Amino acid sequence: MAPLADALAGAYPVWNVRVAGHATRPQDLAETSWLDWYASVDPGFRALTAVTPRIVVVGLSMGALLAVHLAVEHPDTVAGVVLLSPAVALRRGVVRRFGRTLHALAALDARSAALRTRLARILFPKDGSDISDAAVRATHPGYRHVPFRALLNLLLLQRVIRREAPRLVQPALVVHAVQDHTCPVHAARELYAELGSREKRLVVLEHSFHVVTVDCERATVTNAVRTFIDEIAARQPTATR
Repeated sequence: MAPLADALAGAYPVWNVRVAGHATRPQDLAETSWLDWYASVDPGFRALTAVTPRIVVVGLSMGALLAVHLAVEHPDTVAGVVLLSPAVALRRGVVRRFGRTLHALAALDARSAALRTRLARILFPKDGSDISDAAVRATHPGYRHVPFRALLNLLLLQRVIRREAPRLVQPALVVHAVQDHTCPVHAARELYAELGSREKRLVVLEHSFHVVTVDCERATVTNAVRTFIDEIAARQPTATR
């Protein structure tokens, strides 16, 4: 997210959130739930609303789902949302084949501390970095393993967002890549259709993979996000810009 934040920082106050369990170790991610991920948004939300009464929330992948939840929870403060590669569904075959079992296990995980402790020990290898640009892919600092509990909590969060999508009424920009190997583009299209926003825009990328903020069409993504935010800012009273 840093390149996108840098591109916006000259024109707007920006807060780049580090979500709980990220940018440290997979074991730390295994100890968190989706509620912890959402709680990570609060410092940025408070910092920005201290300097401006209306904000635009930008999220990538699971962060896009957090952006939806924040917008629904704070409709008077969130003026717009940008959903980049929203992780509302996964391509993984195991999720499709064992979806009901995984959802049941996720519900048990949320209620049982003993089960959480056992599941937190399970990690599975990640299928590489979902970035098309070879130069960027070589230096991308992603985890090489995914905690099983992170998958379960993502499934829980996906259910929440599917229920909430029609309640999101702010202007929305959705950006997704056809060749995304992590989250299928058809799921992003379905989420886009379900959003309650009367003003919404869908940008489909042809060459990027999942991490669109740094991939080969990053300039297109940055321009689309900047244009979207500029349009929202232009409608706000001068004192709030």
